[in-house]
Amino acid sequence: MPEASGDPLPRGAVVGPFSGPRAAWGEHLERAAERYGAAVNWELYDDRGEAETARQIAEAVVAEGRHALVVGHFNSAGAAAALPVYRAAGLPVLLPLATTPGLLADGAGTLLRWCPDDRAQAADLLAAVRDAGHTRVAVTHDGSAYGERLALLVRDAPAAARPALPSGAVVSDGSGPATGAVPVPAALTGPSPDVPDGPDVLDGPEGRDASVLTALVVCGTHVGAARAAREWRAAGFEGAFWFTDDCAVDEFAELLGPVVPAYVARMRGGPEAHVDAAFAAAAAALAEDPARTGRTLLAAVRAHADRGFTALGEPEPGSVGWDFVPVPAPAPVADGVPARTGGRHGRAYDVIVVGAGVVGSATASALARHGARVALVAPMDGRDEHATAWSGGLVRSFEADPYLRGLALRSHHLAWGPAALAPGPYGFMTTGSLVLCGDADLEQAEKGVAELNGAGVPAELLDPGVLGARFPGLSVDGVTAAVWEPRAGYADPPRTARVYRDRALAHGARLLPARVRELDAPPGADRVRVLLEPGGPVEALAVVLAAGGGTGEIAGHRLSGADAGRTKSIRYGFFHHPATTGLPTVVDMVSGVWGRPQLTGEAAGGYMAGRPVDEWDVPPGGLATLTDEHVAYIRRGAAARWPWLADPATRFLGGRQGVDLYTPHSRPHLGRERPDSRIVLATGWSGAGFKTAPAAAELAAAEALDVLGGG
Repeated sequence: MPEASGDPLPRGAVVGPFSGPRAAWGEHLERAAERYGAAVNWELYDDRGEAETARQIAEAVVAEGRHALVVGHFNSAGAAAALPVYRAAGLPVLLPLATTPGLLADGAGTLLRWCPDDRAQAADLLAAVRDAGHTRVAVTHDGSAYGERLALLVRDAPAAARPALPSGAVVSDGSGPATGAVPVPAALTGPSPDVPDGPDVLDGPEGRDASVLTALVVCGTHVGAARAAREWRAAGFEGAFWFTDDCAVDEFAELLGPVVPAYVARMRGGPEAHVDAAFAAAAAALAEDPARTGRTLLAAVRAHADRGFTALGEPEPGSVGWDFVPVPAPAPVADGVPARTGGRHGRAYDVIVVGAGVVGSATASALARHGARVALVAPMDGRDEHATAWSGGLVRSFEADPYLRGLALRSHHLAWGPAALAPGPYGFMTTGSLVLCGDADLEQAEKGVAELNGAGVPAELLDPGVLGARFPGLSVDGVTAAVWEPRAGYADPPRTARVYRDRALAHGARLLPARVRELDAPPGADRVRVLLEPGGPVEALAVVLAAGGGTGEIAGHRLSGADAGRTKSIRYGFFHHPATTGLPTVVDMVSGVWGRPQLTGEAAGGYMAGRPVDEWDVPPGGLATLTDEHVAYIRRGAAARWPWLADPATRFLGGRQGVDLYTPHSRPHLGRERPDSRIVLATGWSGAGFKTAPAAAELAAAEALDVLGGG
């Protein structure tokens, strides 16, 4: 798919369980997004089948305001939590697999459902059981709220509403041919035509004489239903099992084991056909007119659909229905390990990237481009806690530290050089850059200028006299020399992180809206267990920790003592004064202050000035405001380099404060936490990580891929 910047394709959000116990269902959505990606840039959001996560995703999708429509959610509880959010924003939603009755009741004409609902499933399923000749029938569930709700629907399905099934839909239970619809109410005690009640709902086999039953309807998730069925078989039930539609996935046979006879409800034509039909109609409508939105887009989707819909958005009666098919035999076992049939129960991601700042997003992008199955974990509660959100965005290739200089030079070639033609995808602005050096910095400045020019990055060393003449708004007191890069400047950090995140999504990465509370990676384990909140655990073969100031809370115990680093406050303000005209980006290694022009956007025409703050061990986060004391502190300290800051006529235009993670050696943690670990660190940039992020992400991704390769 095209990269996000300048991408002409409309965007669609696809929300489903791409990890966790119900990931087999998310595979339908993944495959369809790949098949119908020529006209729409589908972005996948992983709700793991959890209602609260689904609601958070809905709020994030609406807040971003970039998507033409949503396909999903798979899980009905998640859909119920998310739909009010989409409805309030007028964002069209296509529901290919959510079967709970009544989901569209308050849809306000913004929804289309492509599948039959559970009320019809309950009636059809009970009719199929009786058509197969069973009269001693009970219903059980897997203990989940979802399973219990389905069980009650089966129990309460009215006999009069149980239609004869379409030709070919009824299957035999193995004891003989189907005998036709026999609408006889059934209970544990046997047939009783005069009793209007449906079959009893049993919580489990404990204390039951399971042998009196000839059929048992098992309701719930495919994982839970398989477990419940095994328990009933062990308790002596010898009749036929009938399972609800969540069990209509390939891996169910493996989970169930050699339990026969067994049948499963399946959407007529198979669930993938409904998913494909929804994607096909959406893609056709947007290919015809990519600018369509809202009700106009939904009307076009209706026009391109392979079925009709009611005014409410439900499929027209008779256009969808339920089949009942045998559960296939489990896959053969080789060397004690069952062969997979296509699904991957609760499958792990290849790599989970923790942190959606510029380093994490760029790492996820690089991994996804290499074909890894990637999840990018980031809170979606409206708080930008990563340092990127509050960074000043200074970009240059010179660093006094040779290691960081190498990363900065590589980043220039990856992003800030020819790719950064202003404003480019990252909002890059060419201002020129000065790094002011004292006597102790001169040796590395000379080496650095030679390295930069050798790498094709123009640079020169200026003496104080040239500096003072060329930049009269700058004081050169205490300066021995300055490294001048005429093509350097600054970029827009949040925009850059979004570009990389969008590239990751365009290449198949998934977003997991959560906070990481813990990483569990016992020595010798073949994967890392990541504890999310909300959502619980999810697994990956490797993890890249790019959490910045949040590193200590998540994995500080994995880093030895002070080496873990400490969080530190960062503050800068924007000021306006005529003397700032022509000033470039400046980093002062003598006094520690830094600054740059602000050419566009908020505070345009001003000059940003920052001063180090001796505030440590602060929580991650940031604010778009400074107090009067903060502003006075910046003015006092930075006026030695920019004298106009002391002028009362200099106007304060606004400011920012953020937090970064500083390491004792002022170098990032970049690489595996230990040689045999599955956790890759990409954190601890000591306030200078933005410009080196492209190269750092390249190295972090390579290290994670090495983990996947067994290196």
